[in-house]
Amino acid sequence: MRGAYGLRGWVKIAPHTPQAEVLRSTRRWWLVGPGSARELQVSAVRQQGAGLVAKWDGCDSPEAAEALKGTSVAVARCDFPQLQGQEYYWVDLIGLQVIGRCDRRLGVVKGLRTSAAHDLLEIEPASPGPEILVPVVGDFIDGIDLDAGTIRVNWEPEWLA
Repeated sequence: MRGAYGLRGWVKIAPHTPQAEVLRSTRRWWLVGPGSARELQVSAVRQQGAGLVAKWDGCDSPEAAEALKGTSVAVARCDFPQLQGQEYYWVDLIGLQVIGRCDRRLGVVKGLRTSAAHDLLEIEPASPGPEILVPVVGDFIDGIDLDAGTIRVNWEPEWLA
């Protein structure tokens, strides 16, 4: 998430995901810069267009907000809200092994991305080749096992070749 300057100390935030549930639900954020991290007490946060605007203690002027431009904000994993049932945070999926229905190891999740239709797993392939993108929808995700470190999918890289 990137911060930008704002009016009266409000800071514009560009979250990694459009929903930004974690940022909206917790009031303890961290301002992260090169080699440093500082805890922030967020007093208010609200949706503004595709992003968020936030206000925290100690950022009371446009100049103070402008000084934060280009820095990042983060939330400690222990502050994430509890999820229900078959819900997962993206950060928990990164690094998991992706395995196809025929027990073929496709690769490792290196990231996720949002598209107009649905989210996509970005997979670093196990064998040389281009990045594999798997839609995060029920037809293609058979199961996620965080304890085993795996995501089972109904997907073959050749489908898009």
